[in-house]
Amino acid sequence: MVLSRQGEGGARRAALSRLRGQRGSQTLELALAIPVVVTLLTLLLHAALLGADLVAAQAVALQAARVAAVDDDEAVRSAARAAAGRRPVAVVLHPPTGVRVPGEPVTAVVRLGTRAFAAFGVTVELPGRATLLVEDR
Repeated sequence: MVLSRQGEGGARRAALSRLRGQRGSQTLELALAIPVVVTLLTLLLHAALLGADLVAAQAVALQAARVAAVDDDEAVRSAARAAAGRRPVAVVLHPPTGVRVPGEPVTAVVRLGTRAFAAFGVTVELPGRATLLVEDR
């Protein structure tokens, strides 16, 4: 019986010595996982910004088409800049001011700059397109 107690004590000591050899391994694993988690969260945030700006690009295009249906090109560009806020925007209208006929379609094509992925040094421009009928003035 005394021998069995010594055997149990030896097993405990062996288990404790194995645990001592692994001391700090959880801290190391956490330290290695934190950058991966932060990177994934950053990418998720930028993807959400990209999605919001894609919706905004379509809204800017719709606003530009609304103004183009009743006004000239300069008023359209001014309205698009106001709708875009601080983001850069480029507007192309088909057909231009002098060629528009009431009842015919006018298309506004916009390219909206986004803040998404700018932290990574990437410039992204999002397209938007809307078509409405030209109205009598």
